[in-house]
Amino acid sequence: MTYTTRVAPSPTGDFHIGTARTAYFNWLAARASGGRFILRIDDTDLARNNHASIYVIHDCLDWLGLAPDAVYRQSHRRDIYDAAAAKLLDAGLAVRADNGAVLMKGGAAAPWHDLISGDQLPSAKAHDLARDQVLIKADGMPVYHFASVVDDIDLGVNLVIRGMDHLTNTFRHAGLYTALGAAMPDFAHVGLITMDGKKMSKRDAAASLLGYRDDGVDPDGMLNYLLRVGWGPRQDDKSMKIIDRDRAVSLFLDHGKMRASPAAMDLPKLASFDRKYKHMKRSA
Repeated sequence: MTYTTRVAPSPTGDFHIGTARTAYFNWLAARASGGRFILRIDDTDLARNNHASIYVIHDCLDWLGLAPDAVYRQSHRRDIYDAAAAKLLDAGLAVRADNGAVLMKGGAAAPWHDLISGDQLPSAKAHDLARDQVLIKADGMPVYHFASVVDDIDLGVNLVIRGMDHLTNTFRHAGLYTALGAAMPDFAHVGLITMDGKKMSKRDAAASLLGYRDDGVDPDGMLNYLLRVGWGPRQDDKSMKIIDRDRAVSLFLDHGKMRASPAAMDLPKLASFDRKYKHMKRSA
């Protein structure tokens, strides 16, 4: 299958190392299948957007060599979201509140299949989150959940690789795909990168990708490290100690698997990859 994938960072701070891993996995799936890798900047939260962070997103992807095939900003696509909301309003599946917001009329979470963890059945809490959910806010901007689904449909995204922290969101999204008459993409939720047993937040010093660039870390060493945080080859032997970008493309889809379990941030391991790649480049 040919995959259209995407990475969807928000411009609200530093570029998280977990987002870098997600970007690499989606880039690999697109390149391995002859598909497209999309950068979608989720900038609908007007109160939290930081324009400088948009440049950071591009700087980080450029440093890693993960060039997207197309770039979109959600704040420039409001007409697409308005048209999708109008479709639901006309079908009686959504209602407009007195303050102008648009909400689903009822609605429920839906089961779906995760490529890593298997079949997913919604809990009572998932149904509560999906029921009567807001689609367009009173300020006219779409909420994250609605904009994400509409974009995936409009841009032809058919594979989404993202962190396990989005698992609950996918139940809400599944119902929206159904309401809009579209098939869900394939979803794969990988385990989170942790620090001291906890999910790494943007406040953690080790979470900022630009910090590694500024410290002189080799970008290919970083990619090799990120590949092994949540993915492993089916035959993991000495020949797999170094997996550069080209080799990763050939292995990622058919000769390895992603994992749902969390992975601890291993700074000594990253330093080891950094030394190996710098040595190889000096010797070339």
